Amino acid sequence: MKRSHFFFLALLAVGSALFFTACTNDDEESPVLGMDFEYLVNGEAFDTSRVYDINGTAVKFSIANFYVGGITFESEEGAETEMTDKYLLVTPESGMQEIGTLPVGHQHMLKYFIGVGPDENGQTESDFTNRKSDDPLSVQFPAMHWNWLSGYRFIRVDGKVDTNGDGVPDESMEIHIGTNPFLTNLEFTIHKDVEAGMNPLHFEFDLAKLFEGIDLSQDHLTHTGDNMGLANKFVGNLPNAFKYMHE
Repeated sequence: MKRSHFFFLALLAVGSALFFTACTNDDEESPVLGMDFEYLVNGEAFDTSRVYDINGTAVKFSIANFYVGGITFESEEGAETEMTDKYLLVTPESGMQEIGTLPVGHQHMLKYFIGVGPDENGQTESDFTNRKSDDPLSVQFPAMHWNWLSGYRFIRVDGKVDTNGDGVPDESMEIHIGTNPFLTNLEFTIHKDVEAGMNPLHFEFDLAKLFEGIDLSQDHLTHTGDNMGLANKFVGNLPNAFKYMHE
């Protein structure tokens, strides 16, 4: 092999290695943010096989899913950055979910809502049916959508409750909240220093706090419009059920 040919191949190999190293380093240094929610009941670990005491009523959960949208960060200077069109479907098994990227720096506040925004909630039938299967707003099981006309279930909590005081859950509990007026805005002071790599944001979600002031032995069914009193009480408790866990 001629020396010039060998030298050219060596330069090509070195250049390729440097290129791929640079690309890898760029990927590693991109600040990525993620969110996860630890499910609790009265501060205890969430478990669908357990029976919990909530306000003196025995309760067993089977489903506890909700949507998060409108994720917006605010710097100490008041500049806002929204994770546009980003929705999370949060379940007890969903774990850490990526929400987007931000420049390196300090973020003072985090805002998001529980639910689905009016535009998506008022979509056409074709808008809904044409969504990709990995889209959180596509068809889900268990269902998080009544139908394309009625819109999404913003939060769905199902299970059984004890209605006769014997400590055994015996009647179905269905709390299905939707419609635009029940979109619930939350905000948290996070003091998050965004750095290269994954930046996790951890929240606690305590289901017992959703039912403060509610007698579940008597009032445990709402699909929003059919029991507005319970829907209003439940949604009023949402802000107290979420807690940001500072590092």
